[in-house]
Amino acid sequence: MSRILLLLPALASLLLTACQPALEPGPRVEFVGSSRYNTSNRRLTTPGDTVANNVYAKADGSPLTRLRITVDYEPVPEPVIYDPLQDPPNRTFTYLDLALPASAREEFAFQSVQPTRTTAGLEVWNYTFTDAEGRTGVRSLRLRLGRADSAAAYHSYTVTVQAPGPKRRRFLALREGLVLPDFSVIDLPQNQPLIDLVYAPQAGTAAPTFATPADDALGLSWLNPRRTLIRSTTLTAADFTATSTPAALTTAFTNGSAFLTRPTSTGVLQEGQVIAFQTPEEKYGLLLVQTIVSTGIRSVVVQVRVSK
Repeated sequence: MSRILLLLPALASLLLTACQPALEPGPRVEFVGSSRYNTSNRRLTTPGDTVANNVYAKADGSPLTRLRITVDYEPVPEPVIYDPLQDPPNRTFTYLDLALPASAREEFAFQSVQPTRTTAGLEVWNYTFTDAEGRTGVRSLRLRLGRADSAAAYHSYTVTVQAPGPKRRRFLALREGLVLPDFSVIDLPQNQPLIDLVYAPQAGTAAPTFATPADDALGLSWLNPRRTLIRSTTLTAADFTATSTPAALTTAFTNGSAFLTRPTSTGVLQEGQVIAFQTPEEKYGLLLVQTIVSTGIRSVVVQVRVSK
């Protein structure tokens, strides 16, 4: 009995240390909550929804130097055909890698509206601050999406693509359904091969157009732009809804025609317009221009169907 009593203080000390990571030196990181900003794990109900976050860090004896935001996707964010004998792969994606300015070395807050997955699964967002001594402080959010149609032969979702601007989401990855801002794409070249379409306002009128990264008018100097093909169609919104098999998606692309101005640009978009596309992986799909928003933040709401 005396031996057990002697062990109890040491055991209590170990448990206390394990349960109190906040006592470790390094940046202090917290989520700031409000009616707009999310601070807790969530079960998502809408594919391609967005989540607004406000993360705050304070230095602890050493200046803050960097903020890095990563996402662990379980499984990968693009649609997969499930094999009952094999687990699908996972992927880690870097959303932001920011060197903090001198003015933010003692404390820093970062607000963003982040895209969520369109396929069923889990995503874990990790917000890591580093200080001048290499110590880190981390906070994480877990978001899970379930879909009743995961076994469908095609993948579908609705997302909003925004006109260029600070933190605006203007780069669209068609297979994943992710819409990303400049700092995730322009500043992180490893993410550029994901991008199929870019919101590009027409010169002079600012009317919305979509272009592929290979379009020379965009002026992108990417080493490996994604070579997605786009075609004009005469399909209507009703035709889009009725196209529900991989064969029909392929036929829609085959029957489409090159855009008149440039084959890499849609020209000015119109509500109800249906665009056919083929990804470099030879996945065929359709994009419906559902709504064009011309007030406030200019944006285009699109529906997408793409074969798995």
